[in-house]
Amino acid sequence: MRFIFMSEGETPPGHTHAQRYRELIDEVLLAERVGFDAFGTSEQHVAIGTASTSAPEVIYPYLMALTSRIQFIHLVTLLPTRINHALRVAERLATEDILSNGRVALGVGRGNTTLALHAFEVSPTENKAQLIEGIEVIRRALANDVFSFVGEHYKIPPRSLVPKHVQQPYPPILMAAGSPESVTAAARMGIGAMMGGGFGGFESVQRMVDLYDKELASAEHVFPVQAQKVAVVSGVMHCAETTAEAERWAATLAETVALSTDAYERLSKLSSDYAYLSKIKNVDFSNQRYLFDESASFIVGDPETCIAQVQRFADMGVDAITMRIDGLPHRELMKSIELFGKYVIPAFKNPRAVVRRPEEVLTDIRAARPAHYAELEAYEHAAKKTAGTAATVPTGETR
Repeated sequence: MRFIFMSEGETPPGHTHAQRYRELIDEVLLAERVGFDAFGTSEQHVAIGTASTSAPEVIYPYLMALTSRIQFIHLVTLLPTRINHALRVAERLATEDILSNGRVALGVGRGNTTLALHAFEVSPTENKAQLIEGIEVIRRALANDVFSFVGEHYKIPPRSLVPKHVQQPYPPILMAAGSPESVTAAARMGIGAMMGGGFGGFESVQRMVDLYDKELASAEHVFPVQAQKVAVVSGVMHCAETTAEAERWAATLAETVALSTDAYERLSKLSSDYAYLSKIKNVDFSNQRYLFDESASFIVGDPETCIAQVQRFADMGVDAITMRIDGLPHRELMKSIELFGKYVIPAFKNPRAVVRRPEEVLTDIRAARPAHYAELEAYEHAAKKTAGTAATVPTGETR
């Protein structure tokens, strides 16, 4: 299981974006120290109240210079042509790959807010096709020394990408996949899928995981397969010393969650490609128990509770979890990151190294005693039998 720390630099009223960015830097550095595998942020444009990270490609190189181990994943880069030309994305990705010494990955999507889509004059009926073509352009540019592409949205003559990336065959590519159609598309392309995030529950995520495995196995792949099943915890991850404290803090984010999903139902009416988002109207955001326990979009509690919640994702067969750790005071976020790294991550990375309670160890010792005594009795019986056989051999004889 890989653990991905995701933040969008949510900045509360009365604060400045400059201060929030400085806090975010400290959070990423702590995440690396305590064992998180990766950090990622989304590309959010003209967002109100929920995000400030409009240029991850600028944030990441700064953080790359301050870190040595943690990976950086774009969660996600938007591929509508009016927002990002796919060839520019490939160039930036290759540059980041060099600067990080192979510590970058690319998640892509088509956008899920009307604020951004309307601001960039993106058609919600065309952006899915632009996303799929964009992925093809990026992979051709990264995989081939000389590449070209002819499609509805891109017509690129033979060219060679500069600079060249360092990861082989190229940095991992993933796609945001909130619907069965997107999960199927990602699997057939042989790229990773970031699944869930729609507050639909664990059964919904499990169906997506199973669908991805099925489609991945049945598809013919032209490019190297980069399979990865990533569960998206889009509500929040908050780990505290007690579950009551964690839930108290997480409950304050209900307004932010509602705001961040407010565009979903509107988007569902603009294009059939977004129709699946209409299900958000069935989610009762006032039902705290459902959100925390069953929505598959929150990991909230003390370390022991968080371990149990992560285990539910592990049992599904996911490879990684992207967890939004944002929206609370900086000191609380730092505490949550440290507790999660200190107690939760080791339980999945190296469980035998985790010191258990003495009573648990004693219980296991007592349970192991009958087998030990049976083995000891069998050994002593065999030893006596061997000794008896030796005693019957005549002594004092010579050959």
